[in-house]
Amino acid sequence: MYHALIVDDEIHAVRGLQAGVNWSHLDIEAVHTAHSMKQAQEIFQDQPVDLMVCDIEMPLGSGLELARWVKEHYPETETIFLTCHSDFSFAKQAIQLDSFDYLLKPVDYSELETVIGKALGKMKKDKELRSFEETHHHYRKLWESHRPVVAERFWQDLIRKKIPSNPLAVQEHHRAAGLSYSEDVRFLPMYIRVQRWHKELSERDRRIMEYALRNVLEEVMEPVPGTAVIPVGDGALLTVVPLDKPDEDAVIRANGDAFIRNCNQYLFCDLSCYVGRMTPLHEMAEMLRRLQEMDENNVTQVNRTIILSDKRKAECSAEPAPWSEWGEWMKQGARDKLTEKVSRYLEAWKETGSGIDAQTVHSFYQDFLQMVFSVLQSKGLHANQVFAQNLLTDKPETALRSVPSLQEWTRYVIGVAINHIHSIEENLSVVDKAKRFIAEQIGQQELSREDIASHVFLNPDYLTRIFKKETGMSLSDYLQQRRIDYAKELLAGTGQSVSDVAVASGYSNLSYFSTIFKKATGMNPVDYRKRAQQR
Repeated sequence: MYHALIVDDEIHAVRGLQAGVNWSHLDIEAVHTAHSMKQAQEIFQDQPVDLMVCDIEMPLGSGLELARWVKEHYPETETIFLTCHSDFSFAKQAIQLDSFDYLLKPVDYSELETVIGKALGKMKKDKELRSFEETHHHYRKLWESHRPVVAERFWQDLIRKKIPSNPLAVQEHHRAAGLSYSEDVRFLPMYIRVQRWHKELSERDRRIMEYALRNVLEEVMEPVPGTAVIPVGDGALLTVVPLDKPDEDAVIRANGDAFIRNCNQYLFCDLSCYVGRMTPLHEMAEMLRRLQEMDENNVTQVNRTIILSDKRKAECSAEPAPWSEWGEWMKQGARDKLTEKVSRYLEAWKETGSGIDAQTVHSFYQDFLQMVFSVLQSKGLHANQVFAQNLLTDKPETALRSVPSLQEWTRYVIGVAINHIHSIEENLSVVDKAKRFIAEQIGQQELSREDIASHVFLNPDYLTRIFKKETGMSLSDYLQQRRIDYAKELLAGTGQSVSDVAVASGYSNLSYFSTIFKKATGMNPVDYRKRAQQR
């Protein structure tokens, strides 16, 4: 929950904001008010303030002066400026002060709520990033101070089969490494693999976080003497625990799941844990291979502890995919229907899981591509004209890793393929499609750049660049212009009230609509209607 502060020398303006904005819906539990810079500073010293909504023009210290003070003393507070003037010099100073946004009075409360929601979202992401960076810094220091030890070399040689797989040879090597395991000791192996990181990491940072995972696992296993944690590949660890006899499977599973939950929360990753059988040293390499095979075939479960004794080879119970039916829907351009049906088909895999393994996923992937390529060929399109080069290089590695990844990949392929089929059939450029979508949605108040980009399957920044290059104006300016042009048509050709025209053009606030309309045309909506009717 957050605390907000409203600063305005006009009492009625403050009361209007208090009453007009749905603060509790925005997770703001306390709304403080001040009517001067001095009062605001006193509140900052007595109360936590996450968000400040501040008028710029105040007689006893302007909002800009207050913002400079806040930035110096409370840099994590976000500021939203309000002003009666559209003078660019104010906006320039607000930008220099790193304010979150700058709104003109009279304020549209729904617009202000949207801006506040975005500001709070930014705060949450910043907080998560700070937490991540603190964890990252802590483990970077540990990683840089780490030194290889002879014992780790023994384990690496053992699992890579550099040591002969017979008891005498293994015994000789582990004694040479300074280890003192008895001849009849057995180990419980646990293979842990990261499925995905929640944040994008560079190669170096990923390795640091993998070391953090290893460090945490070593701390968990420290009470058991002789336990070893061995890196065994990209994002994977093997833990071997010397035991007289293992705990019950239920206890092992509960401990593994608890470890996984902690890693989800504090190390920002999804992973799976595979537990083998009690194994002598000379058979450890073969047991690791079996656990890795379990991981390769686990495409339906994540963040779970899976015990080798649980796994029994099952026949695949999945129904054959209706490829002909899906192909017809793709030809017809039924994107939503096809996406839903494919996703539901794959969802059934996750629910049953019976017999669904890596081979099942790989076969589906190949058959799905065959269906798509066949449809494209029937439309006179080649795959390399439709898809980026990484469709068959980078993406498959991710798509084949799990059923959820496969679902995401199929949505991408369906969207791109049908978009190109439509573009060819309708002979429309991406910009033309964006313009047509804007015309169709002109009355929607929440229509955003992201909505438009999603409709044409492009990144918002990329769409903005090509739109500006082709039309000479930004996407947001074009949307604003089309709203005003539509309002002009309604004012000149219908008897709708000005407020109805505002709503039909995508503006929920009449005052805001009048301000924007006058800025664009040089006259208010009423005068424009009179002028148009006299012609």
